[in-house]
Amino acid sequence: MQNRTWQPPEVLQLKGEFVTLSPLIPERDIDALYVASHGSFEKESVWNYLFYGPFDTPSVMKEWMETNLTGKSDPLTWTVFDNSRNIQVGIVALMAIAPDHGRAEIGHVWFTPAVHKSKVNTESQFLLLQHLFDRHSYRRVEWKCDSLNHPSRTTAARMGFIYEGRFRQHMFVRGKNRDTDWFAMTDKEWPRCKSNFEKWLYSHEKISLMELNNN
Repeated sequence: MQNRTWQPPEVLQLKGEFVTLSPLIPERDIDALYVASHGSFEKESVWNYLFYGPFDTPSVMKEWMETNLTGKSDPLTWTVFDNSRNIQVGIVALMAIAPDHGRAEIGHVWFTPAVHKSKVNTESQFLLLQHLFDRHSYRRVEWKCDSLNHPSRTTAARMGFIYEGRFRQHMFVRGKNRDTDWFAMTDKEWPRCKSNFEKWLYSHEKISLMELNNN
């Protein structure tokens, strides 16, 4: 393969059957996102493995978003809307974007517990993967998480990301050492994973995405 540079992905609206990813606009989204992630132990558990949050007030969260998640070329951040209710239920982002290598990472992922174990999470990741692999012909998409974050590790595996190893004491977060587990999907694996996503999301068969990707 000759040397080449891939185009940086755009932060544009991505619409699916269950969710719509809309570029994050703090002024529009903050009230719903704050309510979705604050006010109870269960809601605030979404911050357990992130470097930030929970936030004292909506204005503090809005200021953090404006400083860290908007107006940048990296990360590119979307608000996740649940199509059935047209309400904001979380965020997702692309980060560590490396156009010189056709590589990016999915990160800043959280969803209100009300939509956990639904198709909201899975289709959100599927739309980002399509954006990178199909629209921009990227070579590699990464997924990284705290090694103690079992739900995130399970999500990566069931979607077809391949476990690549554990970076021990990779970070110091909230006063503790964090080991980071690395997963990735390449353009060679994407066609099979894409087909499995589509079968699980859009067919009426009762099948397991994890089993599809393990076959």
